[in-house]
Amino acid sequence: MFIFQLSPNLEDLAVNGTDMLGILNGYCQKNIFHEVKFLRLQCFDETPTILLNDFHTIFPNLETFQVRNSSFETLFPTKETTGYLSMQMLNQIRMLILFDLEKLKHVWQEDFPLDHPLLQHLENLYVVNCPSLISLVPSSTSFTNLTSLEVDNCKELIYLITSSTAKSLVQLQTLKIKNCEKMLDVVKIDDEKAEENIIFENLEYLEFSSLSSLRSFCYGKQAFIFPSLYSFIVIGSPQMKIFSSALTVAPCLTKINMGEENMRWKGDLNTTIEQMFIEKVHNIYENCLLFVC
Repeated sequence: MFIFQLSPNLEDLAVNGTDMLGILNGYCQKNIFHEVKFLRLQCFDETPTILLNDFHTIFPNLETFQVRNSSFETLFPTKETTGYLSMQMLNQIRMLILFDLEKLKHVWQEDFPLDHPLLQHLENLYVVNCPSLISLVPSSTSFTNLTSLEVDNCKELIYLITSSTAKSLVQLQTLKIKNCEKMLDVVKIDDEKAEENIIFENLEYLEFSSLSSLRSFCYGKQAFIFPSLYSFIVIGSPQMKIFSSALTVAPCLTKINMGEENMRWKGDLNTTIEQMFIEKVHNIYENCLLFVC
């Protein structure tokens, strides 16, 4: 017996792991799901052994794919023959939402095909409450169509993306990183010899919240250019000493929001972050003296 929730317009479907395996095995008429655009896959207690190669025929118009409350350690393995989703189906997904995946360590394996349609066509990626995640994407991934990226409560992430991936984010408009307590840098340099500029052409909104170990956006020789950035929020990131160790250009940015209507600006992005850190250290020192006295 199948227990899944289908909205009246047949565009929104929530289904648990056991029932999904039944659907894929042909226990339901495949054409009844042709109008589904938003699929929530939940409660996979074990990694499924069945291949999901028929996804594209069952859900030919799927645009948003959410996976939640399941025990995957890797969502998208290397080879299609051992994978969970077919090439044809991933060609149409524009939004990927990963939520409450306690055991997830990798969304994509490091040797996942970099020209895979999911990587090329994805526009929105949200990863929330995945505390075991140690890598978001393979090191040389290209996300040329990604416009929004949000990561929240991924406690094992040391960095978000590599500099190679950063160069591909030409369409990115919004970047939010929250509650990632081990993250040291947002961008990790994967080629120490490379010194070419990294340009986030369309990034307008940047938010860092509760990143207790964050030291910078990036430590490297590359200059970062943000021609469209006008909003930057930094809250709960006490270890952040500098935005970038190289030149940073953000001509539209005129203030940094530190929360509770606390706005700061000292002429440019790097100088403002440095001054904020110096003031924190000075305040701590003064408080220590008062305590001793």
